Amino acid sequence: MKNFIAIFLIFMQSFVTAQDLLPRDITVYKNPECSCCDKWINYLRKFNYNVTVVSNRKLLSEKARLGIPPEISACHTAVIGGYVVEGHITHRDITRLLLFQPDVIGIAVPGMPIGTPGMERGDSVESYDVLSFDSKGNIEVFVEH
Repeated sequence: MKNFIAIFLIFMQSFVTAQDLLPRDITVYKNPECSCCDKWINYLRKFNYNVTVVSNRKLLSEKARLGIPPEISACHTAVIGGYVVEGHITHRDITRLLLFQPDVIGIAVPGMPIGTPGMERGDSVESYDVLSFDSKGNIEVFVEH
């Protein structure tokens, strides 16, 4: 019986999940003084993202270059797997984006909702939407929280 269990465990370790195949390298553009951005970066690292940080005081030009509509911008911007991730977005929503690969530029959480990663305030959590945006100017709800 021990041999069977050992063989079974080895067999199960050889399976690769879809999440294992997703990109893990993410570049985050942020203002050098922003502490909530640093908290979000640390949050990503807890979920095994390889984070490259680009500190820049001229983030508006980066956001424009990446196609982020001004009305949904947030404090930091990231790029992963060819998608833009704007604001305090959960690792689950990034995974959802990368798994389903919608025809969008990216996803965004406008502003800084309390309770999002990097914006924790005890047990307080605001309701918020993660929005998707495309090159035609369409903005839609990607997921509700």
